[in-house]
Amino acid sequence: MAEKVRAYKLFERRRLKDVGTAFEKREARRRIAEDLVMVTSEGPWRLFSPYLRRLEKLGFSTMDGRLLACVMSAKASKGSVAGVRKTAELIMDIERRTRGQKYHPALWEEINSALTRARRFAGLDSEKGLVAGPKRRKKPRARARHSAE
Repeated sequence: MAEKVRAYKLFERRRLKDVGTAFEKREARRRIAEDLVMVTSEGPWRLFSPYLRRLEKLGFSTMDGRLLACVMSAKASKGSVAGVRKTAELIMDIERRTRGQKYHPALWEEINSALTRARRFAGLDSEKGLVAGPKRRKKPRARARHSAE
């Protein structure tokens, strides 16, 4: 896996030198990030999560890409509370985005199949699984210091 990641990074450096427009550079980065998400999904969450964040920052090109990232996130989340939490967030985001949409029945079947697979991989098979685990606590806000003048 480490060699594949190095190869993608080297390819990206070389590829971006040849690309002209900002749109083409962003699209090349997005596609490489999608590939890196697939490659690193077999590893631990700590190696996978930076590439998922990168892909989210670049934006998903299609709903298929979003679904694929969700399933890959679920595969990488094994043994990680943060990974399961992120996978649950991705599942809820996809459900929110697809709610009320008029898709072909075959496409609905594909979406539901991918979400079911993601839930199973992440251990979120039941309703109880979505809320299980400790919630992320917010950092306390720093208090403003008032100087005595």
